[in-house]
Amino acid sequence: MTSVDSNVILAALAQREEHHALAVQLLRAAGAEGPLFISPVVYAELMASKRHAAMQDFLAMAQISVVWTMPIEVWELAGRSLGDYARQWRSGSLPRRLIADFLIAAHAAHHGLRVLTFDRTVYDAMFPHLLVVSR
Repeated sequence: MTSVDSNVILAALAQREEHHALAVQLLRAAGAEGPLFISPVVYAELMASKRHAAMQDFLAMAQISVVWTMPIEVWELAGRSLGDYARQWRSGSLPRRLIADFLIAAHAAHHGLRVLTFDRTVYDAMFPHLLVVSR
């Protein structure tokens, strides 16, 4: 079971973007191994697009479901991880990130999902136990 990051879905929908073909290939491969999911955070990021109706159509066509459950453990893990990350970021060793990245990772960790993404930064730095699939 795989949690898909918004960057992969957005690339799959961007017909002219350089990562389009790779995103489609990764989604097909991950889907062949089991169900595809997104977190409520990814859903919100996708709905921010002007093409939100196309996003919903794509999610249905690709059989990507939303796992809406985000109990307190997800929020606590995301917050602790963001705090640890921020301390490293201040030292100049990591790029700046938003809480959304940590919520997506904590959601996947809580539900025992691997993650499909084009940006491994937060996952590798703060969630090394997660299986991450990328390029």
